[in-house]
Amino acid sequence: DVKADPTEEATRGALQNISALLGYGYNPNCSSGSRSAPPSKKIVYVSKYGAVATNEKTGISSGALNKDSIEEAKHEAIKACEQGGRNAPCKVAIWAGNACLAAATGKEGKKFRVFYTAREKPGQAEPAALKQCNKAGLKNCEITIPEGCSFP
Repeated sequence: DVKADPTEEATRGALQNISALLGYGYNPNCSSGSRSAPPSKKIVYVSKYGAVATNEKTGISSGALNKDSIEEAKHEAIKACEQGGRNAPCKVAIWAGNACLAAATGKEGKKFRVFYTAREKPGQAEPAALKQCNKAGLKNCEITIPEGCSFP
């Protein structure tokens, strides 16, 4: 009977000395064969952008989601809002990257006011827009631009 020495280094066992297993790193002390570190993984997040544009005179709004740049999101939102020139001029009211956008409208006397919000997590933009509208003391606050999100 041969007993194994409990103090023996783990890299000197029978499996670690099989040459076919050297490439898998079983024996880092072995000089034959080559052992290379596994390639490092790089996680790349691609930002996505959204924007909302509005015509302040008519109140018509439109937006763009999941665009590759801020400029593209703004351009597409204005283009959608202006509807081929029928609703011009529109201007960007809000934009955000990797976030959700929404808007609420409330009545102040005979005028309407719009509250735009951007939030990082889905389900938060609409409640935030309504909260802003209600906090301003306006009546009949309601969501006029449902939440839309742009994420990588």
